[in-house]
Amino acid sequence: MSDIYKIFLMGPQGSGKGTQSEKLSEYLGIPAFGMGQLLRDEVVTGSEFGNKLKNIMKLGDLVSDEDAAHVLKLRLERSDTKKGYILDGYPRNLAQYQAFNFDNPTHVFVIDISREESLKRLGGRLTCDHCGKVGSINDGLKSGDTDSCGGNWYQREDDTPEAISRRLDIYEHDTAPVIQKYAGYVTRIQGVGSIDTVFQRIIEALK
Repeated sequence: MSDIYKIFLMGPQGSGKGTQSEKLSEYLGIPAFGMGQLLRDEVVTGSEFGNKLKNIMKLGDLVSDEDAAHVLKLRLERSDTKKGYILDGYPRNLAQYQAFNFDNPTHVFVIDISREESLKRLGGRLTCDHCGKVGSINDGLKSGDTDSCGGNWYQREDDTPEAISRRLDIYEHDTAPVIQKYAGYVTRIQGVGSIDTVFQRIIEALK
């Protein structure tokens, strides 16, 4: 296996990208991050740039693709990314792809599940209001339960069937062209099965 891993994990909502990025991070000893968390982390630093982002987000406006890419660039300059990193669900569209012009992946894993499977999984999805971790009522969790981090599990408003369908439409329209751009790096992973089964498929694809 390679000494440096720059892994992009892609796939429709509910495919398990977040869970698999955490497992890969632990397995390979490299950091994993998504853009939402990177933006929140930069705000917490209190830097001039972080305060700029804070003001944008406070107004409910979207952070520009250029600013988001700059946050990622700052994060990749930190020493813990020397052996690589894992990006969860970014870039999502061609504008983000064009802004992210300062690095290339070694692997792009696309976790494939059907639309029906996405709807089934997300309909039972719960999110921790403190750390953002994702769980499922299928695992015995209930809305209002306390997570190990001290936060509470809740169902997001955008996890209704109608909202999920709209997000899947956006994925198919916006993210599929990005995957085509990375064609030479892409391996498709069958996403149906247990978390460990899917993880083993990714590990096999790394070899």
